[in-house]
Amino acid sequence: MKYVFLDDHYDQGHFLMSDLENHQDCKVIYKDRLHQNAIINAFCCSHIIRKIKKRLRMPFRERAYHAILHRYCDADTQAIFMTTGWYCDMLIGYIRMKYPHIRLVMLIRDTVKDNTDRNEEFEIEKIKRLFDLVISYDNVHDVPVYGLTYAPVYMSKTDSLDLSSLTCKYDITFIGAAKDRLDLIHRIYQNCMAHGLKAFFYIFRVKRSKRLSHSGIIYSRRYLKRLMFLKMELEANCIMEILKGDAHSNTTRFWEAVIYNKKFYTNWKGIVDSPYYNPKYIKVFDNPDDLDYDFIRERIDVDYNYQGELSPLKYIDLFKQLL
Repeated sequence: MKYVFLDDHYDQGHFLMSDLENHQDCKVIYKDRLHQNAIINAFCCSHIIRKIKKRLRMPFRERAYHAILHRYCDADTQAIFMTTGWYCDMLIGYIRMKYPHIRLVMLIRDTVKDNTDRNEEFEIEKIKRLFDLVISYDNVHDVPVYGLTYAPVYMSKTDSLDLSSLTCKYDITFIGAAKDRLDLIHRIYQNCMAHGLKAFFYIFRVKRSKRLSHSGIIYSRRYLKRLMFLKMELEANCIMEILKGDAHSNTTRFWEAVIYNKKFYTNWKGIVDSPYYNPKYIKVFDNPDDLDYDFIRERIDVDYNYQGELSPLKYIDLFKQLL
């Protein structure tokens, strides 16, 4: 296989990478789909990545890595693309020893800071030395500060939904984790309801003490499955994006609006620099008390003239161009 992609969990990864799954020169491997046996798969998920060095001796580690890679990596393999969830020093060492001809590409879909906080082995300067190419979506901060290569978080257009059967049930929808923005999310929801809008708000991981009582907000401990997530967005006239404090760049939420032609409302001011920006379809807010409710409510035909520019097949084009 020419290109091997080591991605995170299937639910999110398949949503992004399905164009590559269907490509004859590509193989996408998901951390939670390594083996058909659920018990073995759970073992692999927890041990083969970062925790493996603390649990298994070297011969067993090598066998584990071999079991994952040997079916797809050979003399014809040009590159392994790896998301940060796969990263550990020993896996990189094994690949360099076993497949010295293969180029390594790191895909950073979150901020460098978030990855550093999650993984004690993740050090960006070390990553830059070990990988032939390091790609980040954050062209405002991480790309210029750390000298990385920019590419958006590429996304496939799903064929798992019958788009023609979806109807507009809501004026606006927001789906996301509370993080550091819960008060802002609540304020926007209350304002939308006060102006007679039909709103669907689904918020993850909110303590009971911080939830709005007697509201129509759905609070959950778990994330929505990715396909249901998308379905609920596409059943709204407008997608609301509320970025947390350290976010710097366009998001997959915006790419969904572009790919599926939905209105978009965000607090990310940099969106006006996007080639897809059109004030007829996109609004930016600074004050949650000054939303344009007519914009949210009005039904119009939206067309960003999307031509597949965000397909993950672009990773291969970028690799060929730069390496």
